[in-house]
Amino acid sequence: MMIFLYIIAAYGLTNLLVFGTGPYNMLGGFRKLARKVSYTLGDMLDCMMCTSANVGWILSLLNLLLFPTLPLTPFNIALNNPSLWYIIIPADLCFTSGIVWLIHTVQERLESSKGEEEPEE
Repeated sequence: MMIFLYIIAAYGLTNLLVFGTGPYNMLGGFRKLARKVSYTLGDMLDCMMCTSANVGWILSLLNLLLFPTLPLTPFNIALNNPSLWYIIIPADLCFTSGIVWLIHTVQERLESSKGEEEPEE
């Protein structure tokens, strides 16, 4: 159940960072500022896979630093050994990037298939 909640949270956070505007367009302004600072950084915030990879390692690191006895990310849950941080962080990065990309791709496919339905004769 905890992994399911993690997936929903990671997808929601990534979706907000990539597509959200937020109150007073704060997130949109953040993306504009990131693009001004570095085109690559701005480009990264336009990509679900790139942003979710960063969300994955940041959430994993925060879990290890702030809640070492409470595993919240998938590989913290699976391995349950904070001393294996060098395995946990990259594995959470990969898992988060992959699962968010998969959900996003399915969502895009479902949205694009709405308009492709054949009219009945």
